[in-house]
Order: sequence, then structure tokens, then C-alpha cells
Amino acid sequence: MEIIFKNYKYKDNNLNFTIKDNEINGIVTNNQEEIVDILKLKLKYTGKITIEGQLIKDPIEYKKKINIVPVEIDNNIHFQTVYDLLENEVLKRKISPKNLEKKVEDSLKIVGLEEELLDRNIYTLSSSEKKFIQLAMALLSNPELLILIEPFKVLDKDNEKKLIMLLERINERYNKTIVIVDNNINNIYKYTNNLIIFKNNKIVKEGKTFDILTNVDYLKKNKIDIPDIVEITYLALKNKKVKIDYHKDIRDIIKDIYKHV
Repeated sequence: MEIIFKNYKYKDNNLNFTIKDNEINGIVTNNQEEIVDILKLKLKYTGKITIEGQLIKDPIEYKKKINIVPVEIDNNIHFQTVYDLLENEVLKRKISPKNLEKKVEDSLKIVGLEEELLDRNIYTLSSSEKKFIQLAMALLSNPELLILIEPFKVLDKDNEKKLIMLLERINERYNKTIVIVDNNINNIYKYTNNLIIFKNNKIVKEGKTFDILTNVDYLKKNKIDIPDIVEITYLALKNKKVKIDYHKDIRDIIKDIYKHV
């Protein structure tokens, strides 16, 4: 779903930005908690928020359409097994499946986990297993908007790749709109299509991720982090006069260098 925030009043600033429909959107911010509260409509606000062109009149209905994957599973939870955790999410979100066990098992299948994991104690899980279980929990409510906060933080490279492939599949197959909130500019550059930069309580920039994050002069001027792979290309272009294009994969840069050098 496409969500348009227009003249959203926040700390004396009017925020205007769009969460693009059926895309993987990225948000870079120095205040993750506040941008998530804005997306959740947790804060009192003035202005207009529309979904698919329809003005939001009931924030409660909007909130039912979204779910959030936090950085970590809450350490204060008192559930023993993975099944208990997922069952509690069903109850908390007031979901009424015909078959609870099948609903829970299907959520694991979507994220590529085996149902044998349901009997495991939560505290015996690896960081990557917890992350995929978090995603399974979020999908139980079949949200239209999925917000992930620093989703790659605890993952190694293999599981990072596995997660982004999964998010792309969820985005394409199930038409989910996805927002990744992450201060790691390298992840945002590699994995998102549309970008919003939220800094000092303002929307600094919005547009296509590639266009914004390959504009190095703009990034430098506004003290925005530059993706490593972009900076390598920029320096090659500027200092070595090597004619290569900006890419998201280092292997493509190597190909360009072999071609032109």
C-alpha cells in the first residue's frame, strides 16, 4: 500500500513523504524510535495521511495493517518455546485462524524455517534463527506494511543475503510494502529501492535510493554517510579518471575496471 504523509506536524516541522507501494523503502535516520512512532501514528498529529488515496479517518484500522520487526526479541518475554511465542502473537493481535497450529506452522514455512523449531526454547536459538522467527511473528497478522528496524544487525553475510532474498520474495509474491529503518548506509544502498532521509526531525531528502546515494557531492555537503562501494567508484572517477559506473555489487565494479583499464 502507498502511504502519503502530507503536512504531518512534528516538532514544529511539516513532514511530507511517501512510503512507496509494493517497494522496499529505506529510511535513514538519527532517531529510529521517533520515525517508527510516526509510521505507527503513535504520536498526536495534524495534517493528512492517505492510504491508496483514501484519507485515514480511523488510526486503529491503519494500525491493523502494519507490523514491526524490532531489532531483537524482547528479553523480558516469559514464553518457553517458539510455539508459545507465536501463539501469543496470534492472541495479542486478535487473529482468529481456523487452525492455530497450521497458521503457526505456515508462518515458519514462509520464512524458510522447519516446524521442528516450534518446540525449541527461545533462549537456545541463534541470533539468525531469532531474526527469522521475528519475521514469522510479524507475518502472522498478514500486514500490508512491514517495518523492519536494523534487520541485518545480528546476521552474518549468508543470513543477510537469505533475509533480503526472503524480503524481496515477500514483496513480490505477496505484494507487501516494506520499510527498512537502518543507519547502515551500505545496507540501505544495496537493498532498498526508495529512500527517505530523516535527520534532525526533518525530511532531508526523498527519492530513488540509487539516485540519492550516488550523488556524492550532495552527500558530502549535507554530511550524509556515503556507501563504501559508491565512495570507491567516486574516488576512481575523480582521482584516477577511470570510466566506471556506479554499481551495488563490487563484482560489477571489477568487471568495469577490467573493461576500461
